[in-house]
Amino acid sequence: MLAAWGLRRRSSAPSRLLEMLVEKPSVRPCSAPAEQDALNNTMNQIKKLVTDLEHNANKINSIVNVIRDVAKHTNLLALNAAIEAARAGDAGRGFAVVADEVRALASRTTSATSDIASMVKAISDETGNAVKGVEKAERESLLETAQLLAAQEAARLETRFAGLKATLYGLKHFIESLKNARQGPERQAINTVMAAYLRADRDVLAYSCCIEPGALDGRDAEFANTPGHDASGRFIPYWNRGQGSVGLEPLADYDSAGLNDWYELPRRTGQDVMMEPYDYRVNGRTVRMTSLMVALKFSERFAGTLGADFSLDALQQDLSQRKPLGVGFLALLSNAASYVTHPDAERLGKSADDLNAEARQAVKNGKPYVCLEGNDRVRLFAPVATGVERMPWSLMIGFSLAAALETQ
Repeated sequence: MLAAWGLRRRSSAPSRLLEMLVEKPSVRPCSAPAEQDALNNTMNQIKKLVTDLEHNANKINSIVNVIRDVAKHTNLLALNAAIEAARAGDAGRGFAVVADEVRALASRTTSATSDIASMVKAISDETGNAVKGVEKAERESLLETAQLLAAQEAARLETRFAGLKATLYGLKHFIESLKNARQGPERQAINTVMAAYLRADRDVLAYSCCIEPGALDGRDAEFANTPGHDASGRFIPYWNRGQGSVGLEPLADYDSAGLNDWYELPRRTGQDVMMEPYDYRVNGRTVRMTSLMVALKFSERFAGTLGADFSLDALQQDLSQRKPLGVGFLALLSNAASYVTHPDAERLGKSADDLNAEARQAVKNGKPYVCLEGNDRVRLFAPVATGVERMPWSLMIGFSLAAALETQ
């Protein structure tokens, strides 16, 4: 899924390990697992039963109202009959007895309908509470599904990052072990391995190696202006596929302040670095990319960097087309809470100022986070391990709760 990655300077590890660690998933919309579909069907059936019960209770209530009206009118008729019987004197005495019986019946009917109405109201109240309970459970189930989808997508990204790091560390140990054993590796041997790794992993744009002056073999002067070297003769190969095929050129800007953070950050800290996305020209073409940088050390001293560059274009195309839950979207954020991918291309590379401070802090800290805005707009975050522990990224799923519930 991280299809077409690219970087502008660095190297790699065993291609077989990459094949084992990185399995390209087919590009397809996110979908809930079969278990979730079954749960959704059950929830829908329960909701239908409760809704039908509420509907039938309303029907009973309507009938009760009719009976109450009949009892009311019957009571009035009985009252009128009693009045007429009184006027008739002895001749209307039998009619008065009937009127009393009718009035008593109307009274009992009124009492019964009142009891029924109370029971119907209780049923209606309980039904309403049941509907609310089902809707709450449905929302919770939907959020759990979204969290599962986010975790699955994050795991796919983490697998890709892990493959890159394994590749870089394979080359790192190869170079460091030979150097520390005083068997300085041949430059051509390193170049051969780097080129092989790049050919084996088409998702990577470039591998690079940048060694401190004289640190590799003390022969910088011999290699000045030879292929993959500049006038300094430093070992600075940049194997890339900027023109489609694998080619070699020397790294640029490695000593230019403000343009060489990919080198300066590992040099100053002695630690690995996952770069924030940036634009870099490869063979005359500007490419939006990020880089995983690994520090090289000879005898515990910083000696240079290895790196893997990957283009973000294919990743943007892949994630921006996905619709989790059928109505949502995916976005990838860097550790600085900037959009690496987003369905709105205008947001790419920009700070996620549309998110609240807590969400941005969760991204930086690599913590899961769920934000519900206006009781409908959900933003759910799953941390993504990049291979650099202190620099996690985050995958966000965004969706309308109401729209997602309608599709379940």
